[in-house]
Amino acid sequence: MKYPKKFFILVLMTLLLGGCLTVRLPGAHIQRVSQPEVVTWLGLVRKALQLNPDLQSARYVVTSVARSRDIAFGDYLPSFQGDLQRSVSRNGFSGGGSGSGGGSALQDNLSLDLVGNQSLFNGFGTTGSFIKARKDLDAANFQYVVTSATVRNALKLAYVDVLKWNRLWKVNQGILERRKQNAEMVRLRYEAGRENLGSALRAEALAAQAAFDVQAAERSINSQTIRLARESGGEFVLPVMIKNSLEQLVPLGIVMEPDYGEIADNLPQVQRLIKVAEAAKANVVAAQSAVWPQVDGTMDYGDSGSRVSNLKSEHSWGLNVIVPFFNGGKNVNAIRKAKADYDVARTLAISARDEAVAQLAEAWVKYANAIDNIAVRKKFLEASQKRAEIVRAEYASGLMTFQDFDTAEQEQNNAENDYVLSLADVSNAQANWEMIRGKTLEDDLNANK
Repeated sequence: MKYPKKFFILVLMTLLLGGCLTVRLPGAHIQRVSQPEVVTWLGLVRKALQLNPDLQSARYVVTSVARSRDIAFGDYLPSFQGDLQRSVSRNGFSGGGSGSGGGSALQDNLSLDLVGNQSLFNGFGTTGSFIKARKDLDAANFQYVVTSATVRNALKLAYVDVLKWNRLWKVNQGILERRKQNAEMVRLRYEAGRENLGSALRAEALAAQAAFDVQAAERSINSQTIRLARESGGEFVLPVMIKNSLEQLVPLGIVMEPDYGEIADNLPQVQRLIKVAEAAKANVVAAQSAVWPQVDGTMDYGDSGSRVSNLKSEHSWGLNVIVPFFNGGKNVNAIRKAKADYDVARTLAISARDEAVAQLAEAWVKYANAIDNIAVRKKFLEASQKRAEIVRAEYASGLMTFQDFDTAEQEQNNAENDYVLSLADVSNAQANWEMIRGKTLEDDLNANK
């Protein structure tokens, strides 16, 4: 079966265009280095502002909406279009009389036209559409602020997690050393006949558990480092070293309970929905234009003739007035729909504001409680360390049972881990509080200028 040449050309063009339209993502590779990469919070903020894909996407959305606003503004301006037509036709005819033969007439037509149109009045439809486009742009800008605050929160949580797991790794290393010493001491007491086999086996199991906790913390360090790299822009490098500590992130004190209502009104997530409602209100004006007369001015300037050297000028000016009478009620229903859309958008803004008040209250309470909890955890840590020291000496002297010794050791281990977690909880609660308040990466950058 033979295929026409055009078929092969079509297949070739399809393959070429398909290849051009294919989207290829940059590769994602985890790079492991011998020396840890030293990172700081401000350095991560700068990298995230430049490379984080969520922020880049939000910027592109703002650019796209800005172009939509420019398109809407174009309706205020006149439009012009040119028209060129060239036609050649031949008409056959037959002549009469003897000796006459058949013949044909050749007709050649050429026309050049410039047509202009200017909307003079369309019931404020252009104005409504332009205002809506401006409000949509305002909403997109507020959405970018929300995205920046969300990215900052995710970056801060990953940052704190890397610090937390590094600290827990060190704590568990100390626990592992104590567990090994305890297991050796209990084994010697068992061999001397002063302890039972169950106690010796439990001490060995606790040492094995401590070794597992160290390994698990090390794995968590790597996974959270990858999470930190994702939030800062996707450059995956292991390991990293953060020039900071959990204690340095703890604020000196909690601020007084603020006015949640006043804060909520100015939050970017609430302001975005307010702009969406304002855009919907402007859309009502645009919809109402359908019941108003439409007035357009027109201009047509052109030349026509059989050839370029024989063109005759033709031009006209006009005014078109269109008065809508009845179109099945679609224009009236469009107005009703636009008003209903506005009511929806307005109530969503109210709902978001009220929800923000509740979230701010919850976030502040968690933040304040987390700060106060540090002092409590520290007291438990100091008490458990002193008690474990006393019980360990008494157990070595035979004055304390293994059960009491085991309980005191476990209390110390739990207290050490709980204190680290309380430090991390403060930073996490603070990050959540700041995200709800709309603190962005740009705010961090500007604060350090």
